Amino acid sequence: MSSNRYGGVDSYAAFFIAYKARTLIRMPMFSRDDQEDLEQDMLLYYLLSMPDFDPQKGDKRSFIKTVVNRKALMLVRDAEREKRWTGAQNFSLSFQIGDEDDGNTLADMITGESSIWGDVFFAQSQIVAEQNMDIEKILSEMPDDLRQTYSLLTEYSVSEAAELLGIPRTTMSSRLKKLKKYIEGKMG
Repeated sequence: MSSNRYGGVDSYAAFFIAYKARTLIRMPMFSRDDQEDLEQDMLLYYLLSMPDFDPQKGDKRSFIKTVVNRKALMLVRDAEREKRWTGAQNFSLSFQIGDEDDGNTLADMITGESSIWGDVFFAQSQIVAEQNMDIEKILSEMPDDLRQTYSLLTEYSVSEAAELLGIPRTTMSSRLKKLKKYIEGKMG
């Protein structure tokens, strides 16, 4: 049972916040020990949202339910996010590894022959990088109409791209054939 007191707070708000907290503690990510904290979080969010309430726009009970339900969803989302967090942190590739005197960076460790992922990763990433450079070169030399077709077809199906351009599907298919022929000519 919660020992929170709601002096000076709308009685319906106090009731609904307590009810929502009891509902949340039944979820696997919360425990009974979290009930008071959940109530306090929802109450604070409600109190901070009260200046936004306009009686001309709606009923106070509807406003209370909306605000409390929104905060409850935020609490659930945050708890799920925390549960999935692996503890991994982002680092810059220029992050110093080891002693500062050593001068090794994370980028040096990844691209070295005895990289942190082994030689296989390095070889594959090098191939992918070369393919990306080839694609960029072909795209830079490509005529505008073919480049437009390429960019549309990387995101949409042939039917969707034709619909976006307002042309028949068969016309888009013809453009795709021209694009394939152009790329094959550049690759071969």
